[in-house]
Amino acid sequence: MELRVICIHIKFNFVGKTMKSTMKRKTNIPRIEKGMTKLVVPHQKGEISFAYPSVGPETYQDVGALILKRGQQVPVGDYAASLVHAAYCVPELENKPEFKDVRDIMRNKWLWVFNRNLWTPKGVYVVQDTKALGRSQPLNQNELEKMLKGGKDFNGIRFSKDRSVRFAPKGSYSLKEHTPESLVKDGFVIIGYGIEGAKKLGEVSAKLKYNPKTLGIEVQKGQNSEQRASALVVLNRFRLYIDGNVWGGDRYGYAFGGIEISGKALRA
Repeated sequence: MELRVICIHIKFNFVGKTMKSTMKRKTNIPRIEKGMTKLVVPHQKGEISFAYPSVGPETYQDVGALILKRGQQVPVGDYAASLVHAAYCVPELENKPEFKDVRDIMRNKWLWVFNRNLWTPKGVYVVQDTKALGRSQPLNQNELEKMLKGGKDFNGIRFSKDRSVRFAPKGSYSLKEHTPESLVKDGFVIIGYGIEGAKKLGEVSAKLKYNPKTLGIEVQKGQNSEQRASALVVLNRFRLYIDGNVWGGDRYGYAFGGIEISGKALRA
């Protein structure tokens, strides 16, 4: 595990003939080049890096817009789970101030997760919100079903080919208090954070005093579907909440922009 810091470089040219000659070449004009601190954590078979410090506190959409403006990618559930797992479960990082900051955000505010959730009478759809749309544009269930065709099915839990759209049927998830073991198998957590991400959140929850809880909406037959966003919270430092019932309008949330996965740049 490493925390990579790109140092600040300051270039100066001395006064005199050297200065006079170099001023003719704009590329040699004295300047300050500021580096970027990255949080680099294991992700799937490689690693993912996030820009530090975080963006916020702001609304879900405003935080997302600021991250995208920087040319970075908003953290969808799969990415967020890897960051949170490193902050809570890697002993070497426990006293690092940058990862302590991740834990402080989760304890005192919200860590935005850029997933859009559509709760329906038949189950819940999760769409990776790479453009930080939140609730500004309604999701269409028929269109989501088209995107799921030809994807993978794990006991009724479905992923589109590109894994950007997922569905968990009722009966595969429970909106309640879980054990760390049951959280890993919960359908909503799996589609929101990926199979690996669900395991990582289970390990995070095992580090806390009380069992984790999942939050969402139970839409009954005949009722209209409900659309929400997502967040991760550790309430009172003792319990992990996987919240899928977020409106996103409160100015309490933060997020860390994704930069690259295993050396490949993440672009907005």
